[in-house]
Amino acid sequence: MKDYPLVARNSRKEYQGNLKTLTFDIGRVKIGTEKPLIIAGPCTVHEREQTLENAQGIKEAGASLLRGGAYKPRTSPYSFQGLGKPALQILAEAREITELPFVTEVMDQKKVEEVGDYADIFQIGARNMQNFALLRDVGKYAAKQDKGVLLKTGFLPKLEEVLGAAEYLALEYDRAGKLPKIMICERGINQATETMRNTPRPEFLAELRQATYLPVIGDPSHSCGNRELVWDTALDYLRVGANGLLIDVIRDHEKPTIDGVDYCDYKQGLHMSVFAQKLKTIENYKIPQE
Repeated sequence: MKDYPLVARNSRKEYQGNLKTLTFDIGRVKIGTEKPLIIAGPCTVHEREQTLENAQGIKEAGASLLRGGAYKPRTSPYSFQGLGKPALQILAEAREITELPFVTEVMDQKKVEEVGDYADIFQIGARNMQNFALLRDVGKYAAKQDKGVLLKTGFLPKLEEVLGAAEYLALEYDRAGKLPKIMICERGINQATETMRNTPRPEFLAELRQATYLPVIGDPSHSCGNRELVWDTALDYLRVGANGLLIDVIRDHEKPTIDGVDYCDYKQGLHMSVFAQKLKTIENYKIPQE
């Protein structure tokens, strides 16, 4: 892994021959500990009430970070694309109420500063994993402003491609004289099955954990796209050493539409009560360090 001196596990003596992970702080949250990091919330911010109720619910359940989309990349140009800046303001309000830092996706170089004015962690989506200009700009802003970055794996990535994308980000932190506040997220590959929207790859997450000392989490929601399979997929990720999970959560009374707009990724959202129940089952789980 000589081509990735800033993110490769074997590039730093203290991380060689083990599964220890870089730890860093985002607000009051410490990332990279032996306790699984739980990032949860609505896939997309549709309205204020929906988001604030969701944020309060996931905090009570035990999540450490809030997720929610303000700008949404959609396959169809006619699908809901997100509320934009008003969604960022709603997420910021949710953070003020719950004290949960939040992560949201940035899709466009022109929006880096706008998103960064509000978000604690930038999400780089699967479609942009190799958008190198965006990676540079996000890395530079995040390093300067002490923000984090959540890098999602692409639709069918090779290990070297993921490490290369992470290296682009880490280089900007290094130039600023800082350790990389970067997480990698395995989100499955775009190959549907009879029961799943995509195909999870826990084995790839395990490969990433061996290759990098950065925290590596799993996204069971987008990787399978089916709420009935989300938690089993989450456990598969944890069994191979995931540092945490990124989970879509919806309110128990959520409907498939809000104000006549289709709820984004409704079918994969865990109902709040189910989410809370499932988190209790991993309260004492510790991530392997060896």
